[in-house]
Amino acid sequence: MNEPPSLRLIAMSYLKISLSSFGGGLSVWTQQVVVEELHWMDDREFLSTLALCRILPGPNMVNFAVYLGSRLRGFPGAAAAICGLLIVPFLLVVSLGILYFSYGQTLHLHPILAGVAAAAAGMTIGLGVKMLLRQTFGFWAITVMTVAFLLIGVFRVPLLFSLALLVPISVFAVKGKNDE
Repeated sequence: MNEPPSLRLIAMSYLKISLSSFGGGLSVWTQQVVVEELHWMDDREFLSTLALCRILPGPNMVNFAVYLGSRLRGFPGAAAAICGLLIVPFLLVVSLGILYFSYGQTLHLHPILAGVAAAAAGMTIGLGVKMLLRQTFGFWAITVMTVAFLLIGVFRVPLLFSLALLVPISVFAVKGKNDE
């Protein structure tokens, strides 16, 4: 068995992730570092863990950091991942909050914030396309993804109702596939 990574490596890896991302692109950089650079997970495990972390209460990538840190080194690993992930953004958000409350009514600030939001959306879409190109999906997976997109993205059906509908279908499809 390989020796687990040091707490310093876990913290520095998550610090790198948090410094590389702004405005919602954490999953993109987490996949890059955790899967492609450090090989702590493969693509399938990354996507499964990310899906689980998205339905749990709390911030998705904080949940992910706790999971991976604890898997690698237990409670100290989870603490190292959280510290690496949150220390710089915490200081940055507090500083930006002070500036925003002082100068937030400036008209030039609104287009900048809109541009940052668009960049984050583009990075998330890019990760989705990248992961789609790496996977082979069967009929049920494509069907469930399409129905989820239509329910949530087009028809604005609440997430919990959509999950209540799609989770049993997904479980049935995977169970049927495993029974073959």
